[in-house]
Amino acid sequence: MLKLMHKVMNFRNEHEIELEKCKQHITQLRRENEELDKTLHELNEKLRDSEQLKGHFISNVTNEIVNPFTSVLALAANIQQLKEGDIKQAHHMAGLIFEEAFHLDFQLKNIFAAALIEAGKEETSNSQFDLHDFAIQLNEYFKSLLGKKRITLSFNFLVEDRNGESLKFTTDKAKLDLILKNLISNSIKYSPEDSVVEVSFVVANDELRIEVSDQGKGIKPEDRKIIFDRFKQLDEKINSVNTGHGLGLSIVLAYAEMLGGWVNIGNNVNGGTVVQVGIQQGVDPGEWEDLEGFIIGAETSY
Repeated sequence: MLKLMHKVMNFRNEHEIELEKCKQHITQLRRENEELDKTLHELNEKLRDSEQLKGHFISNVTNEIVNPFTSVLALAANIQQLKEGDIKQAHHMAGLIFEEAFHLDFQLKNIFAAALIEAGKEETSNSQFDLHDFAIQLNEYFKSLLGKKRITLSFNFLVEDRNGESLKFTTDKAKLDLILKNLISNSIKYSPEDSVVEVSFVVANDELRIEVSDQGKGIKPEDRKIIFDRFKQLDEKINSVNTGHGLGLSIVLAYAEMLGGWVNIGNNVNGGTVVQVGIQQGVDPGEWEDLEGFIIGAETSY
C-alpha cells in the first residue's frame, strides 16, 4: 500500500512538473507572439510611411518640378515670338524664367537630399570656412527673392570663449548650406513684404548656434509635431499649391543630427517664427592628415 501511495505521489509530482513546464512554454509562446505582433505592426508602419513618401514624391514632382519646367518652356516659347523693340517684355519674361529655374534647382536639391537620407547613403565631408563669407553667399543667393518682396536679410555674428575674432568654423559646408537655405527660404516665403529676416551665428564651446527669425504667420503649436517629418506635411493633398514645411524641415533636422546637432522651433516675440539650430565643431580632414604624419614620423621608445 505504501509503495502504491509513493508511486501515486511521484506521478502527481511528475505531472505537476510537466504541467508547469507546459505553462512556462505557453507563456514563452505568448511572449514570442506579442513580439511578432509588434514587429509586424512596425513593418506595417514602415510600409505605410513608404507609401506616404511615394505620394509626397508625386506631389513634389508635380508641383516643384513639372510645373516650373512647363512655365520655363512656355516663357521661352513666348520670348521667341517677341518682335524688335519688345526688350522690356523680354526682360520681364527672363526674370520669370530665372525665378522658375531658381525654384526648380532648390527643390531638386531637397528631393535628392531626402532620397539619399531615406536610403541611408548620406555622408559628411568637413571643411573649414569663414562664416562671414558664408553669409555673403547666402545673401547673394536669395537676392532676387528678397528684392521681389522688399525683405531685408540681416546677419549677426558673435564669438564667445575664443581667442581673437576669427569666424572660421569646421563642418560639412554643403549640408549647413542646405540647412540655412531651407530655413531662410521658408522665412522669405511666409514673411510679409517690407519685413526683416534675421540670421544669427553664435560660436561658443565648439558649437555653432544659428537662429533664423521672421515676422511671418508662425507655426501652430499642434503643427510643430509633424513639420519635421518628411512623411507628412501641413497640407498633404496631392497637387497642393502650398507644399508646406515638411520636406525642407525634415532635411534640416536630419542634417543637423548628422552634424552632431539639434533643432528647436518657437515663436518670435514680435510675431512670426524662430528656428534655432546647433552644430558641433567638426574635424577638418587636413588636421587628421597632419596628425597621421606626426604619429607615423614619431619615434617610439620604451
